[in-house]
Amino acid sequence: MRLRISTALAIVCGFPVSADDFQTEADPGFEVFRDQCMACHLETGLGIQAMNAPSIAGLPRWYVTDQLRKFRSDQRGFHSADAPGKLMQANAVVLDERTIAFVGRHIETLDPNPRRKTTATQNIKGSEMLYQRHCSQCHKEDAMGDRTLRAPPLTSQQDWYLLKQIENFQTDKRDHGDYEGTKELSRDEIDSIISWIVDLPTRDD
Repeated sequence: MRLRISTALAIVCGFPVSADDFQTEADPGFEVFRDQCMACHLETGLGIQAMNAPSIAGLPRWYVTDQLRKFRSDQRGFHSADAPGKLMQANAVVLDERTIAFVGRHIETLDPNPRRKTTATQNIKGSEMLYQRHCSQCHKEDAMGDRTLRAPPLTSQQDWYLLKQIENFQTDKRDHGDYEGTKELSRDEIDSIISWIVDLPTRDD
């Protein structure tokens, strides 16, 4: 928030200042986030698992804007059994390009979730090898993602959400591009990969 310049000068010069002079300049990205996102993802952006609302805090703006456009154009949330996706579509459809850009910028500034492990799964021997074989080509060896491939970082997400998205890829509730290797993974292999990912440092660690 910023004071008006005239108010700041008045304070410096010792002139009397009224409460009305303390006008603030709102962040348009926060306003969009407050009105369209906060009810499910919270002010912190850390989400609510019981509502299937993931942590989005700290995700890069290019990824956030990509996904909002996909929800808006029925490229994501299209499956009849994807209730969270349908809810996101309803929220995204009212956003224009300007508001999408603003909210993407705001979400990128939020602190990533430090509590990403919510299940009892553990890294096992071969977890990293499984990740490198099935995920690193797009999401990179450190799971930090690749903008040129439009592959998001995985290190800000909680394990329950990563598991849900892999299940969505396996059942065609969500498009995974041309990559079909995810469908070959067993549940134990998926748990192993996810456990390895959530033990990695986030972009701010």
